[in-house]
Amino acid sequence: MRRFISPVIAGTVLGGLLAATTASVAHAEASNTALATALDVPSGITVTQAGDARAFEVENRAFNDFPSRFGNGHYAVMSTGKASDLFNLSVPGGQPSTNLSGDDRASMTLSVGAEAAASGSCLLVDVAMGTEERVHTYDPKATASDLISLKRSGDDTEFALHAGPRYIGQEGARPDDGSKVEPTAMSVNAIEYWHGIDEEFDRQPDDQNAPLLAPVTPFDFFSSVETFEVPVSAGDTVTLSIADANNESLDSLAMVDHVRMAPSCSTSTSAETGLFPLKPVIVVGHRGVQNILTADLKPDTPQIERYDAADNGWYPSGVHLRFRWYKYWTQSTSCNDGDLKHWEAINNADRQSFSPTIDEKGRCLMVMVTGRKDGFRSETFPSPNTAAWTPTLPIQDGVFTNVDAPTISSGDSAGAIRVNDTLSATSGEFTPRPDSYVFQWYADGVPISGESGRTFKVTPVQAGKRISVRVTASRLNFSNLPVMSAPTETVDLLQLTATPTPEVTGTGRALDELVAVPGTWQPAPVSLTYQWYVDNTQITGATAPTYKPTAAQVGKRVAVRVTGRRDGYQVVTRESAARTITLRAFLQAPIPTITGDGFVGDQLTADPGVWDPAVSPTYQWYADGKRIENATTRAYRPNEQQEGQRIHVVTTGASSGYETVSRQSDPVVVRLRELVGPVPQIVNDSLIGGSVEAFAGTWTPSNAFLRYQWFADGKPLSNASSKSLFLSENLRGKSITVEVTGSLLNYRTQVRKSAPVIVRAHGFLTRAPRVTGRLQVGGAVMAQPGGWLPSPTTTSYEWYAGTRLLGRGTYLNVPPAAAGKRLRLVMTGSRLYYDTASASVTTGVVAAGAISSNVPSISGTARPKKVLRASPGYWGPAPVRYTYRWYVGSKAIKGATKSSYKVPKKYRGKKIRVRVTGTKSGYKTVARYSKYKKIAKK
Repeated sequence: MRRFISPVIAGTVLGGLLAATTASVAHAEASNTALATALDVPSGITVTQAGDARAFEVENRAFNDFPSRFGNGHYAVMSTGKASDLFNLSVPGGQPSTNLSGDDRASMTLSVGAEAAASGSCLLVDVAMGTEERVHTYDPKATASDLISLKRSGDDTEFALHAGPRYIGQEGARPDDGSKVEPTAMSVNAIEYWHGIDEEFDRQPDDQNAPLLAPVTPFDFFSSVETFEVPVSAGDTVTLSIADANNESLDSLAMVDHVRMAPSCSTSTSAETGLFPLKPVIVVGHRGVQNILTADLKPDTPQIERYDAADNGWYPSGVHLRFRWYKYWTQSTSCNDGDLKHWEAINNADRQSFSPTIDEKGRCLMVMVTGRKDGFRSETFPSPNTAAWTPTLPIQDGVFTNVDAPTISSGDSAGAIRVNDTLSATSGEFTPRPDSYVFQWYADGVPISGESGRTFKVTPVQAGKRISVRVTASRLNFSNLPVMSAPTETVDLLQLTATPTPEVTGTGRALDELVAVPGTWQPAPVSLTYQWYVDNTQITGATAPTYKPTAAQVGKRVAVRVTGRRDGYQVVTRESAARTITLRAFLQAPIPTITGDGFVGDQLTADPGVWDPAVSPTYQWYADGKRIENATTRAYRPNEQQEGQRIHVVTTGASSGYETVSRQSDPVVVRLRELVGPVPQIVNDSLIGGSVEAFAGTWTPSNAFLRYQWFADGKPLSNASSKSLFLSENLRGKSITVEVTGSLLNYRTQVRKSAPVIVRAHGFLTRAPRVTGRLQVGGAVMAQPGGWLPSPTTTSYEWYAGTRLLGRGTYLNVPPAAAGKRLRLVMTGSRLYYDTASASVTTGVVAAGAISSNVPSISGTARPKKVLRASPGYWGPAPVRYTYRWYVGSKAIKGATKSSYKVPKKYRGKKIRVRVTGTKSGYKTVARYSKYKKIAKK
């Protein structure tokens, strides 16, 4: 088994443990003299080392019960590798593995002189083994392993023996006890009791938080201290050695201390007797899996004495104690069985404290304690022959020990907790370490549903309460252990962000309802309650948003207090400004009404309605909000100056004990009577040169005076105020309307406007014009009018080819642009009072023009290398575009397309002519050939 040990370790010296350090260590000299001093060698014994010098070291660090409490604080280390690696955490890979020179064997020889022999006949030495090899793995009979040996000169007897599961020689051991086991060699594979480094459940008996073996060494396993005895006489030599069985890399070492002499060995018949415990040992601790059980050596003291204490409960003093733990062979509730063969030794359980595993669950346990003292016979208790046979009850599930309770943090340095804070819980500290934790949060001791995490967000429901958390530790084969934290401070309430001062609305009169307006409280929703007060005294039962003051409260001050509540928030109360209660109001004070149409001169009458209590109200009339002088009766007649004004009346009621009340009627608008007249009509045709007339219709009353005004396009015409209107030329196309205005005394003047009519001109009866002449490019055409009724006084002509205007006038010379197209002639005629009109005619297709041409001629010398020139003669009408092509015989000459041509030698004796082609837009193309011209041979 390998493990990784960090070279950076911090520790504390507790109960014989070694405090670790990361600093480099200076090791003591390992000379023979230094070894003798470290081993407390008595006078008369010398020490001689043999082997590689690196195999020896002197140490003084407390570890694994070394140094001996009876020595000088030092001890020797002898190794199959480098002895200085015992506490060297920086070895490569955390594994001491040094091959020494030779066969990886080191030894120390103790030579016994006469002086030493005179003090006793038994040499004793304390030894423990440490190793890097695997333990409890190989059969010691089949596989060799690293070995510690102790032999006397001239004798093959092995004195380095591991006692195994029994200390034999205890008084009363029955000869038929088949469970007796002889001691075995001190080899890695034979040793049955090992202890690993920093094992969780291997603890010190007096401090169960401290590991038995602290993580200060790179070696994996160590045995407990064994005391080896060798009978000696003067002149004997005793050699203690350690050897690597296979000379391999994994190292082992021997921790050696307290070499001494005793009068006799414990197995000698001359050894003294009488070792025994003053009190029977008691096993203390919870009988549970992975709980620490400890042999209490002095049950009558409050503390547990350590096995190596000066007073460890045995007589006489100075007794060394050894322990062996056993489990009953089967699960039983009655284990008071003194037959040792029914008890099974538990591997590695040879210390004062032991932690049961799942293998011991349901079994009873027992611890046997053996006392050793130099010169005495060893004794083991409890003895099967005594009444002190006290096994434990069967081992059950383990229980936790809570070292530190869980705590709660809020993130607030002052420790305050508020609604919406997130709280975090620690799990606390338990022994042994739990596999898992379950959290449950509480408010004032009541579980909070659904809150089982390590964190908890405080809600308004917890405001004003104290929060705690229960942490339940769990581990396989352990009983769950719930532990409650200390409660927090009371959760602080939040503050409402908006708490407006309420207002009181209403008249403030006795028996009139007052209404509390609380405003908007935030954050919503906020529950509001109300309480009314009169002169700062609470009004019993007045807890609604409204309140009606009584007659007895007239002259007193009434206010309301509004209280806002929301879970998690401070309760806030706000008080309104006080209202002074005034006299009672009339139970019924109706708004007056006015009868009458409101026409000028007609009477208006005020109806005050029924007042309660009954009163005779006074009256005051108003026009457009201004008081009318002397208008203080029920009736009033409006005059002409008030036309359009709004008339209302105010009635005022007064009665003893009541507040004077005034009521205002709805207004009545003063009006003139209305004339009734129809919309006028315009009669007669609206043709230029004629007249139209306005027909006003029948007006009511019939004696209404009527006036006329004519309009053109919305603008009044001057001097047009008679019933009829002449339509002159300047009104052509305009919109004509007429307004009729009716007026009559005491009636509102009315204006009526006719529908519009459009002034129109007369129309021609037209016929299409005619075209005469030659329809060919270059030809002339003439326009002749059709028969119009009436005849227009003016005419004009326009000639088109498609949409292109070719010319204006009666005559047109057909241009080239018209070739292949039809001519369109448009004739336009006009006359006074008539709309201008047009008529058109389309001709046939215009033929292309004909080019007149002459036969071309050739000039120049008709010899080779001479230039001939073509002359087309006159072609018309000009301009005409010419192109040329020269021929030899009937074959066109390639590239000869100019008006001149240089004759090559190859055409000697040939006949040459030219073709001239004339083109002109709108005209047919014409080609003419010249006469042949024969080329001379020279």
